[in-house]
Amino acid sequence: MVNGQKKYTIKEVSKSLKIPVGKLREWEDLFPNALYVQRTKTGARLYKDYEIETLKKIKILKDHNISEENVNFIIDVNTEIKQEGQSDQSREYVEMLLSLQNETTETMQNLTDSFVRLKEEFIQDIKEELKTEMNVGHSKTTSLIQSYSNMIIDTADNTQEELIRIRQDFYREEEEKLFIQQKLEEREEQFQEFILSFRESAAAKQKQRFPNWLKIFKTKKDSSIDFS
Repeated sequence: MVNGQKKYTIKEVSKSLKIPVGKLREWEDLFPNALYVQRTKTGARLYKDYEIETLKKIKILKDHNISEENVNFIIDVNTEIKQEGQSDQSREYVEMLLSLQNETTETMQNLTDSFVRLKEEFIQDIKEELKTEMNVGHSKTTSLIQSYSNMIIDTADNTQEELIRIRQDFYREEEEKLFIQQKLEEREEQFQEFILSFRESAAAKQKQRFPNWLKIFKTKKDSSIDFS
């Protein structure tokens, strides 16, 4: 209670109005003219009764798929109509909009109630039909159960055969994978042997060239002129 007026945290408002906390923050950005939420020194939001009433109106409008632009307009109009100095024509226009809004809300609520009522009647009819079907006779029910049992047994047999086939396919694929892996390892081993052989051959050729370079170097040294 602050200055005789109760204020609520964002979690309390979310729980009370059944609106997610993230949606409350989003609406604060979408409808800045309608919602001005105070903050504490630590940045926590504090909602007053006025903001809560405004949130209720926004929730009703959004639940009926009213666009953000129209929500802003309706909320602004609701706010302006409470102020003094409004012309009669403006008031009549606003009252017409509010009347249409209320009629739309009422129509949607009636449709929702009708749907709920039809759903309940449909469920009740199904229950009655099931109850009647159960009272037709024990023999018919037994025959139906037996038919389902046979179908389940047949399905189980087919499923078992399918599992056996899948298992065989799996083993065959595993064998193929193992064969391919062995071939890859053999190719890798052959490649490594080739690389080793190539390196040894290259080293042998290098050794053969090295003495020839020594002979050439020695010949040039012996043929050099001494000018001392």
